[in-house]
Amino acid sequence: MRIGFHFCFVVFILCTVSCQKKDTVSPSVAILQPLEGSIYSVYDTVFVSVTAVDETDLVSVSAKLVDDNFVPIGALSVVNINPNTNSGATELVIDDKLTETADYYVLVTAFDGTNEQREFRKIRIIGLPKERRAIYFSSSSGTGMDAVWKLDSLFQSATLWVQPNQDVKKICVNSLDDRLTLIGNYSTGLKNYDLKTGSVVWSDDVFIVAQTQRYMDLVSYKRDVFTAIYDREIRKYNLSGGLNFNQPTGIYRPETIYVDDHYFVVEMELVGDNDHFLVVYHASTHGLLWTLDVPIDVTSIVSLQDDEVLLFGNEGGNAKVLHYDIGDNAYWEPRQLPTGSLLGAVKMDGLTFAISHQNGLYAYTYSPNFLNLIRSGIVYQNLCFDVDRNTIIAASGTSLEELSSIGQLMNTVVHSDSITSIDIHYTR
Repeated sequence: MRIGFHFCFVVFILCTVSCQKKDTVSPSVAILQPLEGSIYSVYDTVFVSVTAVDETDLVSVSAKLVDDNFVPIGALSVVNINPNTNSGATELVIDDKLTETADYYVLVTAFDGTNEQREFRKIRIIGLPKERRAIYFSSSSGTGMDAVWKLDSLFQSATLWVQPNQDVKKICVNSLDDRLTLIGNYSTGLKNYDLKTGSVVWSDDVFIVAQTQRYMDLVSYKRDVFTAIYDREIRKYNLSGGLNFNQPTGIYRPETIYVDDHYFVVEMELVGDNDHFLVVYHASTHGLLWTLDVPIDVTSIVSLQDDEVLLFGNEGGNAKVLHYDIGDNAYWEPRQLPTGSLLGAVKMDGLTFAISHQNGLYAYTYSPNFLNLIRSGIVYQNLCFDVDRNTIIAASGTSLEELSSIGQLMNTVVHSDSITSIDIHYTR
């Protein structure tokens, strides 16, 4: 009898479990607010109101902002549902100042432990205008104790910003986080400053002593800093100064750096020779992709379109430009440049570039292919393009000038020492 009882009890349990219905019904979700097509600006708060109900039990309801590829542009927020009214609300803050003007979606997700239901509501976000806040430039008196200066957005008043107690070869501004990074020719390390306070956030003393040339190039891209080191090494630092890429380059000396979302390109010179190479790394994994021998000493690598760039440099002391397709690892010469040496180049609007040349300042349009001397007889050692004002910021000796895209002089500041580097601080 006892065995029979146990057998029947087990059969009863198994039948009960097997007869339980699986939850195949997703929660029901409705977005009440915001209304379809509502318009917001960066730093606004999106008030989200929803109703959500399930025939069994709601485990969680959440809301977040996503772009048209459903990539989140902010943090997820939990929506607490009132069981009596089946309603709830939350707030989503648009706090990324790099958010571009575009259509976005409020995504609400309800989960009952088994099934998930998602609802979308399209909104439009107006991005912050990218406005010039200040121009920073470094100057050298030749004593090895250089300075960084701040010029106001109106190009009227320059004030001493910081004296880093070293020489300064190049500065780079990160407008997203309000930072400035600098390197020197002979200084032993890098320094990263808070633009609001002028204080050092982090630094890295790569060398013990400053005996020979130490740094070749410095690039700030988004939140990362890249540097080319004379002693055959390239480095990448994050916002906190963490070293997350440290690559010895062997018999090659890194000279010029280019970075975008997909690639990290370094032009290098074969030590003891005059051969130059492009070395391409994957931007995310840092894996070596390929190399290519190029016939010029590259001074500037400038974005053209997609994964194509223009290489500006010199061959035998004369200016040259090459069109390099990074993905195909191939180059060609789109046009000849005037005889004479080239100092640097920057991208302006569209497919137009400003070229600092021994003869003066040129504007080069890639398509249609056209070259125009817009300022004759002045050699600019540094160039920067202001995407807010559509102007060229250029340094010639001790003078800092603001020029229109056709070379018209708009503003001038005369400094006491030679200007060694320029960069612009924007609102974003």
